[in-house]
Amino acid sequence: MSRLKVSIIAFVLASLACQTVMGLEATSTPNATRTPRPQRTPEVAPTLSVEITRVTPSLDMPQFNANGVRMCHYIPGVSVPAEMPSEVVAAATPQPFPTPTPPAPTAVDEATTEAQLEVFREFWEAVRDNYVYEDFRGRDWEAIGDRYESYIRQGLSDEAFHAAMYAMLNELGDEHSSYLSPEQVREEEEQQNSGFNYVGIGALVSNIPDTEYVVITSVFPGSAAEEAGLRPHDAILSVDGGPVRDENGDARTLGPEGTDVTIVMRRPGEPEREVTLTRKRISGAALPIDYCIVPNTNIGYIYLPGFDDETIDEQTREALEKMTLDGPLDGLILDNRQNGGGSSTVAHPVLSFFTDGLQGYFVSRRQRDRFDIEGEDINGSQTVPLVVMVDTGTASYGEIVSGVLRQSGRARIVGQVTYGNVERLWGFDFSDGSRAWIASETFEPLGDTNGVWEDTGIVPDVLAPTRWDLFTEANDPALAKAVELLLQNP
Repeated sequence: MSRLKVSIIAFVLASLACQTVMGLEATSTPNATRTPRPQRTPEVAPTLSVEITRVTPSLDMPQFNANGVRMCHYIPGVSVPAEMPSEVVAAATPQPFPTPTPPAPTAVDEATTEAQLEVFREFWEAVRDNYVYEDFRGRDWEAIGDRYESYIRQGLSDEAFHAAMYAMLNELGDEHSSYLSPEQVREEEEQQNSGFNYVGIGALVSNIPDTEYVVITSVFPGSAAEEAGLRPHDAILSVDGGPVRDENGDARTLGPEGTDVTIVMRRPGEPEREVTLTRKRISGAALPIDYCIVPNTNIGYIYLPGFDDETIDEQTREALEKMTLDGPLDGLILDNRQNGGGSSTVAHPVLSFFTDGLQGYFVSRRQRDRFDIEGEDINGSQTVPLVVMVDTGTASYGEIVSGVLRQSGRARIVGQVTYGNVERLWGFDFSDGSRAWIASETFEPLGDTNGVWEDTGIVPDVLAPTRWDLFTEANDPALAKAVELLLQNP
């Protein structure tokens, strides 16, 4: 199994659980984990507002066809797409990772310093020998190493040492590689082994740029969030009168099973309101995809929240089968917005429903591995006209799947320029139990240059900027563009 790491922060609102996609081809023995990556720190900004037009059927009254497939809330010719504010339409300027503040020296014994230096050397050499960018993205890795070695020799607590190693790796600026302390390794492995197993409200959320709140992207079946009527596009503004996360970045909806938590939420076009939920255990729940048929058309829609959950490919298969019970679709929209990536064991099977053959190469310093897909047709899925929707939260395998479908001539892309982070990570374990996930491969699409999507992202064929908390399915401006594209030029 190979994984690519996610590029956006997306966590289950009850335990920090970033969606990931990481490479496991390592000289040591890495384990598949969900590893938080360096993130852009949002600045507090005023909440944007947008005019929402209500349409029929309402979001509270879903309609189903004779085969039990939900009809999308967006109705061509009836729904009025939401207008995005200029702040959303304007492209954001990427912010470079700031030079970290040197760690404060602490009096420690010589044995502690020597042990830290041993781990430092293992770590520094792993980057030197395996980092995919031989020029270290224009950084002087030797000088960086010398600087951090001097910090260690001045004396660092173990906590400060691990923070320093994290900062040292982030100076490379790829926004993908990551260092984990031994405690973080244990936590990530426990989380990976247990899957979605925690006590909380049961919603997957994403940070919204330039705000201090989050927005729901998916709701787990049977969860407190579902019982309270929460749904995708609902913004969560506060938890128990305070911020959504605590000082450690953990969700403040964590708590003992059966206890209450009060959130302030806002649905697009509606005023803020308080909702009190009773925490429940989410155990073994599958991350649900969503699918529907666009009314008055034979166009299907599938929302893919990520490629971490091992059931996503089978859920996609089921969606395709149900939507084609009466025959092949005339068009299909794959929504990869907010899809931060996941596992190759999930992404590749999903991709195989829509394309076939050689798609490109994963390239490291030493080798160039073929990326082959063995296609599987599900009631016309290999030939149905496709539109893929993407946004700034589309990253890693979310980007690769989207880009490959266009590169192979299977799809057109609607939305925003993607995050631009398609490296594959290799994991390296060190003598103290710490681990580094190092960007050791980039992706070379078939017929294009190596790493072409890294940093620059995938540029859509049709631009349709959106922000997840400023629209609903009923007035989704990108969905409107995608439907229009398929109706006018299938």
